Amino acid sequence: MQTWQKQIINVATAVMVLSGIWMALTVGLGEAVQVVVDPNDAANPLDVNTTAALGGSVDFIDRVAVLGVFVTILGTAGLGIIRTGSGNPPFVNQLIRVYPLILGFIAFSAFGTEAWELLSGDRDWSGSSDGYNSYILFLASSMVAAIVSLFRN
Repeated sequence: MQTWQKQIINVATAVMVLSGIWMALTVGLGEAVQVVVDPNDAANPLDVNTTAALGGSVDFIDRVAVLGVFVTILGTAGLGIIRTGSGNPPFVNQLIRVYPLILGFIAFSAFGTEAWELLSGDRDWSGSSDGYNSYILFLASSMVAAIVSLFRN
């Protein structure tokens, strides 16, 4: 039988995967990749809907969070394409192990108000786009998974 902490982490991680997929598909995979790689490309500007899905502008913290969306989707919690292994450099394995904590810290420090609004039940879902709602759901779930994993043994 799983502990309550492990159950919460599993549910939060599942919500991370689902909301990350929803966010990436809402803005478009190409747009999501562009957010990570070069959101300020003058020759290929981001779509207005993508910018809206990230709160109106794209900054460094959004780029890191969207990279976290991809790592979550492609990682062992999602499609299982990215995983730790002896063939990886040690820093890659370490990064894969701790990225949920990094995402949780980002969610807490940069999106704490939005995440708490969601967790406390005060979020107005109809006031934002699907892209932004799924982005905040992804970040809030990341924060929950990270906080609970810190308190586990």
